[in-house]
Amino acid sequence: MLDEAIEFVDELDEDPIVDGCNKVDYLFVIDNSASMGPYQTRVVENFSTFVEGVRESQTSTSVHVGVVTTDGYAGNPSECGDLGDLVTSTSGHNSSWAQCGPYAEGHRYMTDADPLESAFACTAQVGTTGSTSERTLSAIGTALSNRSRSPGACNEGFLRDDALLIIVIVTDEDDPSAVEFAYNRAVDAKHGYDDNVVVVALVIPPGGSCEHHGHSGPAANIISFAESFEHSFIGGICDDDYAPTFAGALDVIRNACG
Repeated sequence: MLDEAIEFVDELDEDPIVDGCNKVDYLFVIDNSASMGPYQTRVVENFSTFVEGVRESQTSTSVHVGVVTTDGYAGNPSECGDLGDLVTSTSGHNSSWAQCGPYAEGHRYMTDADPLESAFACTAQVGTTGSTSERTLSAIGTALSNRSRSPGACNEGFLRDDALLIIVIVTDEDDPSAVEFAYNRAVDAKHGYDDNVVVVALVIPPGGSCEHHGHSGPAANIISFAESFEHSFIGGICDDDYAPTFAGALDVIRNACG
């Protein structure tokens, strides 16, 4: 819609992130199409190491963790089942089939008050019954839009002005949507400070392949989105172990916090 496609940056006079990243907001964008079961499991297995690695590099870190899918999500309550809405309950084949939220503080996203490892394991296993036409970039742009974050909206309170935004993309297919939409919404959400965004993309790089068949393929467009930012890291979704990818991403995040 036109009123959502056009947003204007409410610029802040000074960068709100100073003296390191004392606050971090993680937006996990997880593909919920048919081929994604094993990859969702690997993300869950490495989540704690990734988040704790960021914590250890800072003096104190407050976190928000939200999950969205690459399709409108039927597992959520109907009022928050659109593309870009944060996941609070799951359903469908290979999902956790669970009511994961509202979380400890009553929000649709996780905080330090939650047992993060188990709460994320519940939420991130979104299953494999989503559309094979993944809308990864559209999900990012919509999740970060003013409309989704407005009072009473499904993503209210998730993003904080003074927090580093880390977008973690997990998908085995590209999205032909316009890179500019997702990029502009992310920069708008950070009041024009694009260096306050880190993108970690677990995808199939150009020339890469996965063993399974289907709609999977290299994610040139998503990689272009990630590399639009000063701080980004690209990893292979088909890797057996995501630990090296997350270790490399931590170096990028530490640089962003520097």
